[in-house]
Amino acid sequence: MDALREACPDLTVSVISVYATGDLLRLLETGELDAALGVDYPGLPVRHSAALAHRAINTVPVFVAIHAGHPLAHRIEVPLEELSEDTWFVASDDGVGWPGAFYDACRAAGFRPADTHEFHVLDQLQSMIAKGLGVALVQPTVRPVDGVLVKPLAGDPLWQRHLLLWRREQVEAPVAEAVHHHAVHTYRTLLAGAPHVQKWVTRGYTSARGPLPPGK
Repeated sequence: MDALREACPDLTVSVISVYATGDLLRLLETGELDAALGVDYPGLPVRHSAALAHRAINTVPVFVAIHAGHPLAHRIEVPLEELSEDTWFVASDDGVGWPGAFYDACRAAGFRPADTHEFHVLDQLQSMIAKGLGVALVQPTVRPVDGVLVKPLAGDPLWQRHLLLWRREQVEAPVAEAVHHHAVHTYRTLLAGAPHVQKWVTRGYTSARGPLPPGK
């Protein structure tokens, strides 16, 4: 927001926090919001009317947060199937494909979580993970608290795309471009500051599997 204020000093911005991208889409379609930051998933592209436009900020793998004393804590990356007996904290329905994408990945890994809790308040969630009460899928930009480790999933079975969405008639092209530019820059800075992301980026050069495929 600081960067946007400097780039567009005459722009008046009022910020609200809404969890579900589906809710953001409804607010955009009815004109209650002019622009929003949301998500979608590979194979489940966001759908909206011609009144809206969207542009990708980036696409990143989904990581897992586990207790520092977890049996898999020593792993550089964690196979999803080896978490089949864990209790899962699963974020609630976001209206665009979650938690369906999670359950699809679990089925592909050969299991269905036996014990789940619906939860998405990050600070409280990390507190419970730190106490060993369960595991959760998280964005790679998450900064773990003491007692929590954030790890990539082996094979990257889950991805999430971050999006800028806006009303074409309300947001002029230069403003949309500025918002997108600063969102990309901010997210890249967050990724660069996450040690677990840097380990994920370099793992292809330190494992027997060889270099990462292009685009990874």
